[in-house]
Amino acid sequence: MTNMRSSFTRGWWFLAPGLLLMTLIVSVPLFMAFRYSIHRVFLYRFDDQAFVGLANYLRAFRDPLYINALKTTVLFTLGCLVLSIVLGLLVAFMLSSRQVRLRPTWLALFLVPFVVTPVVAGIAWRFFMWQQEFGVINSILGAFGGPSPYWLLDRETALAAAIVSNSWHLTPLAILVFYAALTTIPDELFKAARTDGAGPIQLLWYIVLPMLRPHMLFISIILITSAFREFDMIWSLTGGGPGRATTVLSIFAYDRGIANQDMGMGNSIAFSMFIIMAVAAWIYITVYRRVLEHEE
Repeated sequence: MTNMRSSFTRGWWFLAPGLLLMTLIVSVPLFMAFRYSIHRVFLYRFDDQAFVGLANYLRAFRDPLYINALKTTVLFTLGCLVLSIVLGLLVAFMLSSRQVRLRPTWLALFLVPFVVTPVVAGIAWRFFMWQQEFGVINSILGAFGGPSPYWLLDRETALAAAIVSNSWHLTPLAILVFYAALTTIPDELFKAARTDGAGPIQLLWYIVLPMLRPHMLFISIILITSAFREFDMIWSLTGGGPGRATTVLSIFAYDRGIANQDMGMGNSIAFSMFIIMAVAAWIYITVYRRVLEHEE
């Protein structure tokens, strides 16, 4: 019994340094953010603090700009989630086909956007893809006689452009997860379905999607948390504009905390983002466990 207990705890001793370091890296900034959120504190004047309780949170929730930023964040997150899931699923499904040649090369090419930093990706999309006169998007539209809109300068199209750009950055992660999951589906299922006359659409709808349900939930929570806190991509694309069309909560927190030097307000916005994501993660984990139990 002693040997079994020793062998069980030995692994935790190896994990303890990394777990301790990770706990400190996460908990210390989180505690500082919460502390500042309940104090009146301004940038460059951290010595002059006054406890205000939940006053900063009440100011934030009563601010129409906060509500607008929250709505924009939800739209941006949902748009990135749907687009990344759909594109990732379709690309992974095509790559898993036996007719595809040079599969490792194609897979490596599709994973390139994920290793590009969001700032670099945002700048590239801003000057090479969405640029009004010489951008790739407008050049393609112009070749078919279409319009040449100012994608990033129009309130009606700026958020959609930001969603597409960020989805380009997140889709490779969905491709990787879905492709790995597709390799676990027995070939006998596809052979039997093809024998019954099923085409690619039927295979995707009746076999692939039901089998990938747990993996879709898993990748969804990762995509949601990534898109919900996105700052770099949007800032390098639009800076939160035009107007406040792309001002998500992360940019709004920066605006209040750094630009306006109100660190109490900025940290209350940032901590509210943490609370929202914690609740969303808890709901997703609960659903994910139930799905796994149902599959078993």
